[in-house]
Amino acid sequence: MLDPKPFATLLLIGIAAMASAPSHANEPLPQLIGKPRPATAPHRPIEISPQLAARVGHQVWLNETGGNHDAITAWNASEDFASLGIGHFIWFSEGLKSRFQESFPQMLSFLRARGAKPPAWLDKSPVPSSPWHTKRQFQRAFNSARMKGLRRFLHQTKGLQAQFLALRMNEALPKLLASLPSARQRTHVRRQFERVTAASKDLYPLIDYINFKGEGISPKETFPNRKTGRPEGWGLKSVLLAMNGTSKEPRAVLAEFADAARFALLRRIANNPRDKRWQKGWMARVETYRHPLR
Repeated sequence: MLDPKPFATLLLIGIAAMASAPSHANEPLPQLIGKPRPATAPHRPIEISPQLAARVGHQVWLNETGGNHDAITAWNASEDFASLGIGHFIWFSEGLKSRFQESFPQMLSFLRARGAKPPAWLDKSPVPSSPWHTKRQFQRAFNSARMKGLRRFLHQTKGLQAQFLALRMNEALPKLLASLPSARQRTHVRRQFERVTAASKDLYPLIDYINFKGEGISPKETFPNRKTGRPEGWGLKSVLLAMNGTSKEPRAVLAEFADAARFALLRRIANNPRDKRWQKGWMARVETYRHPLR
């Protein structure tokens, strides 16, 4: 039986906190440059219920898999690791070195700490390395009893996995503020972040976008503008910097967030034209941010 108590509240961490958080499988590992900025007042607690987390988890799963039941366990093209769960959390085989940050062990530990019971071969501390070293090995095992059991477990814990993603969202703002060079920018980003959290009871737009494209705090998470050469990003920081509204009306705020996400992603495509192959899917995904989850 899963313990429901820890589900109810996730606290936004104070601005001074600089705890690490997992990155999305397809984005570079963020690196903070320089020393943290001076601390400011912490945020009020933000609550997300288990029922809401289940809906968020289901939508994130749809975004990542297109609704393909079996795609909750995947091995993406041109990658050297498995991607598992609603957020396609990365899991390395023993000895693998990568520029990406492994996140499946942290996610699984989070689930176990909250009462989830994984298959016996995974119910260990520390979490073992992935048993699949190559995509061919993974594909051969795809219909094995072990893999089917893993998929059942991952589908049964979508809501808890969403809570793990929500924790990353809660930890994002201190990192965003620490990466900005001016007080004006820090004030602007904090104000826009708070507008979105106030407008979105399910917190889905922030939870999904951070999982989708990261915080955007690393210089690696940029492409040079093809005309000016200026580095331009596409992570959450860039989205919030592109927002300029003041309205507190939820529909207006969510529409503005979706428009800013669309702007950041289209700018990425303009700066890196080979990404145009993803444009249709990316635009469909950001459109889901305009309305609360049903």
